[in-house]
Amino acid sequence: MSSEAVVLVHGTRTSHSQWDRQMPALRAAGYTVVAPDLPGHGTRRGEPFTLDAAITAITDAIALGATLTGSDDGAAECRVHLVGSSLGGMLAIHAAAARPAALASLTVCGGTVQPTPRTARLYGRLLELVDSLPGGADGSSRLFELLLGPDGTRAYLRGGRAPAEVAMPSFDAVASLDLRADLARIEVAVTFLHGRFDQMRVHERSFVASTRKGRLVVLPYGTHMVNLNMPERFNADLLRVLARASAPPTLGS
Repeated sequence: MSSEAVVLVHGTRTSHSQWDRQMPALRAAGYTVVAPDLPGHGTRRGEPFTLDAAITAITDAIALGATLTGSDDGAAECRVHLVGSSLGGMLAIHAAAARPAALASLTVCGGTVQPTPRTARLYGRLLELVDSLPGGADGSSRLFELLLGPDGTRAYLRGGRAPAEVAMPSFDAVASLDLRADLARIEVAVTFLHGRFDQMRVHERSFVASTRKGRLVVLPYGTHMVNLNMPERFNADLLRVLARASAPPTLGS
């Protein structure tokens, strides 16, 4: 397992720290973990969000994972698994469609929706409206703790919370993509891993149908940020997904 890496791509307005509650379990299982910040987020707050810069951040992280595991030398088997949440999942689909040489699998969490320009702007506005709630601008609102719990909130906010202005260009960018066409170009195994009550499961069946090697896993628990508020159960299920992706194909599969 030490020759495998996992690249974790965060969602809107959070940072690499969204994955704080997954990293120990992944490392304990023997994976090398790479968690980049998207432009405008985390250590890159202050940078403008652009689609090109976001995809470069992901493909650079895949290349780093390949280097750390020795999978970039052309001799070792490609064992870099890409996992994206929400916005990060949609961007991961587009990045995987470019067929990075080291990519072994793609897992999308809470990102099976094809935004239109109208719905992207509506969702961006909703995210901005959170800042109008008491304490919403700095993430201290009790709303976060109600949704994520105290530990989940700390992970969500530890790397810094991106300003509201990043939401609109982020979702405008994914609205410009044809995610189903991207999925049709992906040659590796694709798993859509969703909490039962995730609001961004809208197009999950058509997304699965668009893949060459896709499957849908709906967990019997959890909401959109299931990795933050139910990490123990989510980690076990994510590890099973990655193990399945790593297993050699069986006859007739």
